Amino acid sequence: MELLQLRYFITVAKMLNISQAAKHHMIPQPAMSQTISRLEKELGKPLFDRHKNRLKLTQEGQMFLDSVTASMSELDHAIHSVSGEGDVLRGELTILAQQHRSTIVDCIVEFKKKYPDVSFRLYNIQDRNNPDDCDLCIGCTPPNEKYTDGQCLITENLRIMVAATHPLVKKGAVRFEELKDEEFVVLDKTGSLWQHTLHLCRQAGFEPKISMVYGDIYCMTKYVAAGMAITVCPEIAWRGIKNEAMVYLPTIPQHTRPTYVFQNRLKGQSKLREVFFDFLVEYFATQV
Repeated sequence: MELLQLRYFITVAKMLNISQAAKHHMIPQPAMSQTISRLEKELGKPLFDRHKNRLKLTQEGQMFLDSVTASMSELDHAIHSVSGEGDVLRGELTILAQQHRSTIVDCIVEFKKKYPDVSFRLYNIQDRNNPDDCDLCIGCTPPNEKYTDGQCLITENLRIMVAATHPLVKKGAVRFEELKDEEFVVLDKTGSLWQHTLHLCRQAGFEPKISMVYGDIYCMTKYVAAGMAITVCPEIAWRGIKNEAMVYLPTIPQHTRPTYVFQNRLKGQSKLREVFFDFLVEYFATQV
């Protein structure tokens, strides 16, 4: 039984998806499947129930996950203690967060519990106030050629947010072609979410009509709840927004949005950036 094998198991157990776990660790899907199968064979117990391409932890699998997670935490703590990393890691990281900003803030909060001497500068858009010097960029695509080494953090379903009284609610799921007469409320016309929405609408054969552009997500949702417009939203990034007057409808076919983290190749080697990069990837794995 190897440490890497156990780390793969933890990722699969959190994501409950072999393909996503393989992408997360940047290995082929068959290799990930074989790793889990070998682990189950070695333990002599099935760790997952497999039914119609869906995974679910067995009782033994959940017990093993709890034990392995605790052991890995102790091991990582020991490594940091011996190396002194936990005591000396300090500095500042600049991050261009084009999407999943709330999740990134949550991640930073957890990171600072472990490394309190690290500070952050977080930007929403690339502008003159933060020229091309950010350490990391998080979004669908890199803003320029300086950002490379992209790794997928998460892929989430897109939903159509409508008022609970909207006629589309009765359908349960909608095609983009059915949205051609709708008015949209937009968070940011230059943002990746609207560009993604625009592409899907044009693919469906129409130009979306914008009712309002508002840079505040909570005011946007109030506008939707009032029945004034609809909007396209990411399932996981916006899941904390609760309003009984709104409904999130799936699309037919199901459309998704990926989120990547890119490194600034001109910034050189940085232990701090490497540690946070790995922490960020692991944190997003828990959000699926």
